[in-house]
Amino acid sequence: MGQLFYMKIKKTQSNSRLTATCVSHFVLIVCMFCTGFFLFAPILTFGQESLLDRKISIPKQHITLYNALNLISEKADCLFIYDSQIVENDRQVKLHADNQPLYQVLNTILANPELTFKVLGKHILIYREKGDFTLKAGNQLLKNDTVTNITLKGHIYDNENKNAIPFATIGILEENIGTISNTDGYFVLKLPATFSGSSIVVSCMGYISKSIPIQLLHGQQVDLFLERRIISIQEVIIRYIDPNKIVAKAMEERDKNNNPDPVYLTSFYREGVQKNNNYISFSEAVFKVYKSAYSHNEFADQVKLLKSRKIQDTNPRDTVFLKLKAGVLSALQLDIVKCVPGFLDLSQPSAYTYTYSDLKSYNSRDAYVITFVQNENIKDALYTGTLYIDKENFAVLGADFEINPKFLDKAAEDLILKKSRKLIVKLEKISYSVSYTPFNGKYYLNHARCDISLKTRFRNRLSSDNFNTFLEFASCNIDTIDVVKFEKQEVMKPNVVFSDTPYENDDAFWKDYNIISPEAKLNESLLRLIGKIEKTE
Repeated sequence: MGQLFYMKIKKTQSNSRLTATCVSHFVLIVCMFCTGFFLFAPILTFGQESLLDRKISIPKQHITLYNALNLISEKADCLFIYDSQIVENDRQVKLHADNQPLYQVLNTILANPELTFKVLGKHILIYREKGDFTLKAGNQLLKNDTVTNITLKGHIYDNENKNAIPFATIGILEENIGTISNTDGYFVLKLPATFSGSSIVVSCMGYISKSIPIQLLHGQQVDLFLERRIISIQEVIIRYIDPNKIVAKAMEERDKNNNPDPVYLTSFYREGVQKNNNYISFSEAVFKVYKSAYSHNEFADQVKLLKSRKIQDTNPRDTVFLKLKAGVLSALQLDIVKCVPGFLDLSQPSAYTYTYSDLKSYNSRDAYVITFVQNENIKDALYTGTLYIDKENFAVLGADFEINPKFLDKAAEDLILKKSRKLIVKLEKISYSVSYTPFNGKYYLNHARCDISLKTRFRNRLSSDNFNTFLEFASCNIDTIDVVKFEKQEVMKPNVVFSDTPYENDDAFWKDYNIISPEAKLNESLLRLIGKIEKTE
């Protein structure tokens, strides 16, 4: 098993610097119906009167508006889409319906004349009308005659506990255009207006995927609630399942399941460094990646930089600075189907013990859940984690793993190449996550993330500094047509990501590129960063 992460601590004239560098065999440090119905006003829908006129009966009860809408959804066989802050779904309401039309019941519990509805199929959007777009006949979205793009925004939540769902996939499946929700469950998706008549699919491991018409979402910020998918015992044939054979089968089926030919991945990449919970560096970029066939090694991949920016705190009081230097190549090497780690390589006596632990839903596919840990007689710093393998075709759908916490100190001996004698460094955690997405019958790298935590302390001091850093990569578009290698002058060096061209920080910087939206805390931190802001296009 190759080493993952090499850290280098350099001492300079003015300070000591902690530099993280990724170099190795498996460098894993490292993814409308507009207007129509105004409350307390006549209903106008394109052929959807029957849904809002549908009569329902519900016993009298005092519940939250959120639970009331869920109950109405079951009774009326419809799906509601709304922004929780606008609708105030935590507010207590009195719900009672005695064979009343759906629109009357909604008017009563919403009790807000500023809210209106859009109806499309079984979907009902509750929103505050902004008047910035209308829906033309023929299901074509019209903002004005020059509209070229659609922007969809919202949060993804668990339907049961209302917790945010991070790293959910949002996009158009047949086109494989999409993005990933951030750790707050928030997403922004930009699409060409030609897709206005399509639907987006929201999916995440363990949840039932949801398809929603784009016409209902454009121009709105909405909350989307996913239901957990439980695989009933009737769906499972009780038998002994050999986890070793499942892993071996997954590797055998790579010819069928993974890309035999190169593809283009338009991908978003970002990395950040925190010192004592304050960001001191944050970088992000959009790349066009020439992803070679799975059978080629990672060095056959090419990266072309489309757009990037970097924010860095140059506060001279910082005596230690941690920085990821390996660039997007490190993220590409998290493609575990291509850069096979030890826990997937059973060609030799395995250093791992595998356990079949569950059968779960992974993006609406039944998946074997295989846990692994290094054998007890092995004292090297290897991995522990979980694999998700498709029950039908044995495709590797994803993995979550980390360096075995029992041997982090031993890992530090190998990973820290040089440091100041006055500085003590202790690794706290190194974890990884990777997932794949299907497209035209093959699976492609969809999302990869690495998180690293460590502490540093000078020998003559009692206090220590906590460093946390992450690297994240998400494929936003896959193109399989006319894929050729880039010209030599276009190719970015593997460990170079950003340049030093000054720019003004503006919200429209990314234009039509799909990115992973910053988390709320991250967004606040970036606004407070003092120092240098750089960009390149």
